[in-house]
This record gives sequence, structure tokens and C-alpha cells, in this order.
Amino acid sequence: MKNSVLIFSLFKRFIGITFLVLNYLCYGLMVKLAADSSLTANERVIYPALVYAVSWVFVIVGIYLAGPELIAKIKDYFTRIKQRYYKKP
Repeated sequence: MKNSVLIFSLFKRFIGITFLVLNYLCYGLMVKLAADSSLTANERVIYPALVYAVSWVFVIVGIYLAGPELIAKIKDYFTRIKQRYYKKP
């Protein structure tokens, strides 16, 4: 039973990291779509915007599935930045 929980946790994190990698691949696709001369001007704007929206979905789902440790690290990072720049006198 304990082994299956570990396998499920690792599989969930693997899927989350895969979504995060797909996010970075979306940026290359956006550039390719924006530079494609066979598309009309409207399509060169709309398609990359849709891919950008999908990339944000990949980021959110990837962070959620990658685990609470990753979310805690991101919160800690932004807390440090906030404390550095918004020090109370």
C-alpha cells in the first residue's frame, strides 16, 4: 500500500514537470506562428495569443501537480523579494 502511494506521488510530479516543460515549448510555437507568412495578419495575432493562454494553463497545472514543495519554494522566493524591496522603516 505504501509503495503504491509513493509511485502515485512520483507519477503526479512527473506529469507536473512535463506540463512545465510543455509551457516552455509553447513559446517556440508562438514565435513560429507569429512568423508564419502563410497565415493572415489576424491569424498571426490570434493563434499565438491562444497558445499563450494554454501555456499559462500548463504552468498552473504543472505547479499544482509538481508538489507542495515547489509551491512553498516559490512563495518563499517571492516573500524574500517582497521583504527586500518593501522594508518598513
